[in-house]
Amino acid sequence: MKINEMRSSLPTAALVSVAIICMISLGFWQLDRMHQKEIRLASITQKSQESAISLKALDPRREDIRDYQVGFNGKVDTTQLLYLDNQVVNGRVGFDILAPVVTNEGPVLVNFGWVEAPLSREYLPDVSIQTGYRHFHGRVTVPQKNPVVRETLSLDSAFPVIIQQIDMAFIRQLTGMNMAPFVVKLTTPTEGEFVRRWQPVVMPPQKHLGYAIQWFGLAMAAAMVGYFALTSKHKR
Repeated sequence: MKINEMRSSLPTAALVSVAIICMISLGFWQLDRMHQKEIRLASITQKSQESAISLKALDPRREDIRDYQVGFNGKVDTTQLLYLDNQVVNGRVGFDILAPVVTNEGPVLVNFGWVEAPLSREYLPDVSIQTGYRHFHGRVTVPQKNPVVRETLSLDSAFPVIIQQIDMAFIRQLTGMNMAPFVVKLTTPTEGEFVRRWQPVVMPPQKHLGYAIQWFGLAMAAAMVGYFALTSKHKR
């Protein structure tokens, strides 16, 4: 009889065990994310205290180039504007406007800022970007390709175009320019209709710690519920 009871309890015990292991794993994952954010914030603080460097001083193979301040001179290619879709600022949907800037160190993709989208998707917002050779100042970002997001744009589309994500390999083919493997977000005072924001860390480390505690708490609760459920079943 006891052997039959143990066999009938095995599926429940296995399910509870798997749930507890998953919750504990998620808790440790959140702690790892917290640690990564702390390192990133320390790096941002250090780089914010340093002067702007040139584009040629950036070496992605040697170090993490994110968040460096850069200054360079160049000319915007306004014939190849890119509208990054689904960008939200203060609850309003719009686009980030990007364009290649031709410099002495080669072409680089520059994010000029955010503009609000019109009510109709048939039209793109008009933007005014200063032409001519001039100085740029901003922060370096390294876009990560999201495998879930699917680019709907074809390579023979006419500019300006809407892109779903910053895929540097695709943008190089689209523009025909061998651009640097990073993007510069301008941090200078806004020009015209652009809204410029630089938010490298969206979620602070403390939130990850809170989520980790929640997952560990849920694992403990699941263990207790599973224990009482199995023991009460045996008693019956």
